[in-house]
Amino acid sequence: MKNCTWKLRAVRRDDGIYFQVKNFVNKHTCPLEEIHCRHRQASAVITGEVIAPRLQQQGCRLMHLKDIITDLKSLYGIQIIYSKAQAALDYALSLTYGTYKEIFQLLPSFGYVLEQKNLGTIIDLQCDEDGKFLYFFMSIGASLRGFRTCMRPVIFVDGTHLKGRFRGTMFVAIAQDENERVYPIAFGYDDSENNLSWEWLLDCLKGAPDHIDELVFISDRHARIKAWISKVFPYATHTICC
Repeated sequence: MKNCTWKLRAVRRDDGIYFQVKNFVNKHTCPLEEIHCRHRQASAVITGEVIAPRLQQQGCRLMHLKDIITDLKSLYGIQIIYSKAQAALDYALSLTYGTYKEIFQLLPSFGYVLEQKNLGTIIDLQCDEDGKFLYFFMSIGASLRGFRTCMRPVIFVDGTHLKGRFRGTMFVAIAQDENERVYPIAFGYDDSENNLSWEWLLDCLKGAPDHIDELVFISDRHARIKAWISKVFPYATHTICC
């Protein structure tokens, strides 16, 4: 609190170092408005329960931190900071869609339904001996049929690092239609970008577009990509993007 005077002194003893309060003046001069505006009782759990019904109605994409702060201020007179708004949104998401651990456990069911409802879909889910998630590959059947029949035999491959709660790498394989628009072919998720992950991704991708004699791959100058494309697709041409 403002103007609340207290001093600490470190005391060294045989069994360690202790801190001792030597001077304390219990006189607070903070105005009540300043104490009230922080709202310690409005925890992330409570505010998350408040915004969860709205999240269920309009979806998480429409819920921005600025909107959460503004709504709580106008409806309840509560002023919260961005970090608490983010924690409240995370808790509301867990109430609505489940925790991240529960969502990962739904991946096998999600892949099975995709294969049944969208014929030709290729799903590959890999876990370690303890059941921990390692790899996930997804290529939608409708996208594969469109690529085989309407697209130029050119595939762009690359990977991007994820910055969410669970770090990892998302691998993408895309094409371009006649209007130069991005056309998705396959997606892959891995814990890191390494030799094994690129070998796994390209091996899964090998069964997606079938055998194409004039197939062309375009990537950056990543040495691992070049090595595994030449191994998995020896008949394809590999070029470098500028």
